[in-house]
Amino acid sequence: MKKISDAPHEILNISTRYGDTYALASGPKDAPPIVLLSAMGVTSKMWLPNLAALSREHRVYALDTIGDLGGSVLHDSEHYPKNGQAYSEWLVDVFNELGIERADVIGASMGGWIAMNHAIHTPERVRRIVLLGPMGLPSWWTTLKVMSHLWSVFLFPTQSNIDRIIRWALGENPQVHDAFADFIRLGVKSWTDLRVAPPLNLPDDQLRMIKSPALLLLGERDNVIGNAMEVAKRARRLIPHVEVDIIPNTGHMMSTEMPDFVNSRILDFLKEATGEL
Repeated sequence: MKKISDAPHEILNISTRYGDTYALASGPKDAPPIVLLSAMGVTSKMWLPNLAALSREHRVYALDTIGDLGGSVLHDSEHYPKNGQAYSEWLVDVFNELGIERADVIGASMGGWIAMNHAIHTPERVRRIVLLGPMGLPSWWTTLKVMSHLWSVFLFPTQSNIDRIIRWALGENPQVHDAFADFIRLGVKSWTDLRVAPPLNLPDDQLRMIKSPALLLLGERDNVIGNAMEVAKRARRLIPHVEVDIIPNTGHMMSTEMPDFVNSRILDFLKEATGEL
């Protein structure tokens, strides 16, 4: 990723039941914790444009998802989180190792799906959640289209197919392309080595279990989540304490495309939401 952060940060390796989890850590060690969960295939470095703003008054931990690209290392390639509850158990290990009782959890795309699963399966460890274009909320039909796009390029990794998936996933913003296109190319080349569960649609009854205050940010031009209005409608209907913003003319990687707005909106939400519902 070409864009770097001006926030001082350190690298941690956190022991879990699945292996060692790589994290970028920034901010005062005694400040309220935020855990950042990345989109599939782009690693914790996707949060570099956000780290300085988020870590001024928080202790921020940006994780590489276990089994995905990045610095996290599985102990056994066949022992990895295979569903949402297992990812929540992985986060419990991370929290325990870091000495975190409860944290605000921010997730993008697949990271948003993991964040919702943590709020569903281990609600006592979650204070508030922020979801940036999360998987799990779009319809089953949209989710199947995403899976078909991924499988088409994995099975037929021609240059034209790779270029097509990059344009589809990242939209037209050249800054976003510069930041993430190389990650997608690497993910296509090494996809057989990845060990991640598919971030499938979350059932209605599970979404109703999310009691933490939630902020949902959706890109108006996000091809991965599909129709932002439909996703917003489903979230408002099912998640009890959710605020929803649809960001005009923005795609899937909004934390890089619109970092100032995203940072400001997240920090405003964290100040306003009590987390004690």
